[in-house]
Amino acid sequence: MKGIGMETTLTYKLALLHLVHLLMHADGMVDERELAMLNRIRNEESITDAVYNAFTARLSFSTDKELYDHGVRLLNQCSDEEKLQVFAHLYKLAQADNDFSMKEVRLLFYSLEQTQVEFDDVVLIARMAS
Repeated sequence: MKGIGMETTLTYKLALLHLVHLLMHADGMVDERELAMLNRIRNEESITDAVYNAFTARLSFSTDKELYDHGVRLLNQCSDEEKLQVFAHLYKLAQADNDFSMKEVRLLFYSLEQTQVEFDDVVLIARMAS
């Protein structure tokens, strides 16, 4: 889903991983479609095993709130284009299991508010990338 000529930063990749993890676990279940989407995101964004493994190592000693706060802090360091790309991935991920839980909706909308990204822009980018 990268924009043409868009080389993503480590900050972008880590912000994406933080929010993807939280969204995948928001409803208490991770299904095969969400795991497949995670792998697709990792491939599209060239997230190496080293970066992914470093991120997953952090999970065991971080609360969801700490992961969220850190993910939003990272995302706020990203360009507007990168922010839109993160939310386009999250939007598509939330649709992957055909069930938008209220926790997923709250996570998405609160994150949009914290990063000052417009939902309509996210939907547009997600549809263009499909």
